[in-house]
Amino acid sequence: MRSIFIVVAVAGLAAAAPCAGQATAELAPQVDPTTPSVQAQPTPAPNPVILRVNGDPIYAVEISMLMQTIQVQLDDRGQPVDPHELAKIATQRAVEQKLVIQEARRFGIRADELEVARAAQVAEQQAGGRALLEAKLRNTGSNYDQFLGMIREIEIMKAFIGGQIAGNVVVTEQEIAEYYAANPTLFDADERVHAYHMIFIVGEDADPAVLQAKRTRAEAARQRALTSGEDFTTVARELSEGPSAPTGGDLGWVTRDKLVKQLADAVFGLEPGAISEVVQSRFGFHVATISDKRPAERISLEAATPQIEDFLRQQKASEAVATLIKTLAATAKVENVLAGDDLPVGGTG
Repeated sequence: MRSIFIVVAVAGLAAAAPCAGQATAELAPQVDPTTPSVQAQPTPAPNPVILRVNGDPIYAVEISMLMQTIQVQLDDRGQPVDPHELAKIATQRAVEQKLVIQEARRFGIRADELEVARAAQVAEQQAGGRALLEAKLRNTGSNYDQFLGMIREIEIMKAFIGGQIAGNVVVTEQEIAEYYAANPTLFDADERVHAYHMIFIVGEDADPAVLQAKRTRAEAARQRALTSGEDFTTVARELSEGPSAPTGGDLGWVTRDKLVKQLADAVFGLEPGAISEVVQSRFGFHVATISDKRPAERISLEAATPQIEDFLRQQKASEAVATLIKTLAATAKVENVLAGDDLPVGGTG
């Protein structure tokens, strides 16, 4: 099933809600950090407040990070985007996310601090350590506490959408059957494998010494899995730095398009039980194995039901989020701090 299994990322709220973007999109040309009007501001702070949404600030670093996230998403799809358009999309998303976060707080939603800590740890590993992460944050005019605050807001939003919106979605058996009948070609499954991996997280732009240290750890883990007599999952639980470590690196049944290319090339070249060489991707260094593989085939309705239900549930949740954003935007007030304008969001469309 190729195109149906799309995870609705929280960072993609605006993409799931184009109708709610009419008002906030009007703001983007005015706050695009690449425009001459912004560059002409005298000695701006490295991380100024760009907007205020119902009084809550949106900083330059928040829009910058969203731009990076969106750029990666578009690069993965092979979709080029103009920098001005990228800034516009990121600004729109930042406003809409802030509206949802404010609504979540109105419901008393709080962040799971364990998830905040885990996300921060992953970011530190990707940067090559906390000291290097803090240095990068300082270069943007930000700091570690502000970074944690941004993570905390994302966790609040995820908890709100998962509990108050997605948790109330109902998908019927009839809807599942109708979707299966209407989309027969989606259920021609590609070749897939049951994959496991260990990952040693580091960004591609990390210091060469950090890169080499991570590669050395990955090579040592591979040798242990090959020669110690321990099961691969045992080694992965102890050594892997990724979120799948507690389950022994289990990635489940995956097709090529669900894995970063370097890892996909490695695992689809394996026979069950074999262990790959160390491979590098933009996420770090991987060591992988597979327990089974299946050829391409047509998936039955019974087998596809859980995945169709999940897709339809996410689709309905996205529609509900779009409706919520449109409602919130109708009465929201956005101040363009750099231009000194005070704009009611609902009045610009």
